[in-house]
Amino acid sequence: MSDARVADCRNYSYFNKVYGTVQFGAVRGEKILVGFAEGLSAEDRHRILARFPQFHSIDGDVYMDSGLITRVALYPGSTCEEVEKLLEKLEREPAVQFAYPFFESASADPTEPWVGLSNEFMVSTEGSGTFAQLEQLMAQTKTKLVFSFTEDIHVLRADKNSTGDVLRICTIFNQQPFITVAEPNTIYHIPDTGIEEGSNETAKTKGAGHFKAWKQKKAPKK
Repeated sequence: MSDARVADCRNYSYFNKVYGTVQFGAVRGEKILVGFAEGLSAEDRHRILARFPQFHSIDGDVYMDSGLITRVALYPGSTCEEVEKLLEKLEREPAVQFAYPFFESASADPTEPWVGLSNEFMVSTEGSGTFAQLEQLMAQTKTKLVFSFTEDIHVLRADKNSTGDVLRICTIFNQQPFITVAEPNTIYHIPDTGIEEGSNETAKTKGAGHFKAWKQKKAPKK
């Protein structure tokens, strides 16, 4: 992919109250992540995806607390610009709730996990925030509660009807004085190397970022 072509593509980032601007970079061309309406069959998902020329195959599923995310393989050679347009078109489909990318990596290591976005994000109101304030912000941003770790640590979800993609939503949450921090629940996909089958983790299961502290809170005391 030429530098000029990459320059035409969006540089994905968001504002994190603790870390500042978090950069993800440009999208990968090989795979995307799509959330379909609950209960949609594999055949129906395939039928929708097959209408788009970049679609190659359904590559697997990622199981999240908010539901199933379909990992979609694209034909080799798909550019970041084409992938961005595909994501926009997919979100116009009534049966698609959201569509997100994986991102390019600076590492040449074939076992390095690919980082992608899910519809989930983590929010803490530890300190001065209240759940009533959080509920009001959820209503304003059209986001929903998935579950709560504690009375002030929560996992929320966004979809195409929210007031922006999950990174924009995290930025909005981090700009509120009563929010301690908000972070996307990113997906880590380890590619199939031919020796070892590919697998998935999330920031939540991996204990990445501020999920590490939340994971420690859940761990049994010794």
